Amino acid sequence: MKIPASLKKAALVLVLFLLPAQAAADPLLFNQMGIVTPKISKPAPDFKLKNIRGGVTQLSDFKGKIVLINFWATWCGACVEEMASMQNLYGNLKEQGVEIVAISIDRWNEDRIMEYADKNKLTFHILRDPDQTVRKKYYVMGLPTSYLIDGEGKIRGYASGARTWDSSASKNALLSLKGNGSVAELATEKLTMRVDPSLPQN
Repeated sequence: MKIPASLKKAALVLVLFLLPAQAAADPLLFNQMGIVTPKISKPAPDFKLKNIRGGVTQLSDFKGKIVLINFWATWCGACVEEMASMQNLYGNLKEQGVEIVAISIDRWNEDRIMEYADKNKLTFHILRDPDQTVRKKYYVMGLPTSYLIDGEGKIRGYASGARTWDSSASKNALLSLKGNGSVAELATEKLTMRVDPSLPQN
């Protein structure tokens, strides 16, 4: 259906005015989860760490995706408690552009971490930071600590302590960081859906 140019322009301006925060994080959801949102979103420090499944993984590899960075250790009880919910979250949102990067600060050998991952059927990215270089970059004081990174590589929130990551609030909070195109594209799409087919066409 072809939309009259004048109507399209007028409605687009209106929708642009009404939808300035389509791709912004939802502060209510973040507060509900106890996630702290920085006043100014700064770029997340990049890093390059060994992946327990082989090769090296870099944060910039996930450009354009929402990333949950989780600092943990096999000896951390609270970390272990939230791993199952993180796996459920990953299974549900992976196809929607959400990645999970769990950074282990364990100092012992990689086999122990691999054994833990296999036993708990963890399929998200698990990296090693035995020297705790990346932990220091992110000023992690306790475990677990998580950071939410948007598609532009900026820190949009962080949380200390375990969370139920597969809850509806958690899923919606992560997806609120995902921009589905520019505001103009969103407005045009919404306009196309709402135009009355009985209106005269050009």
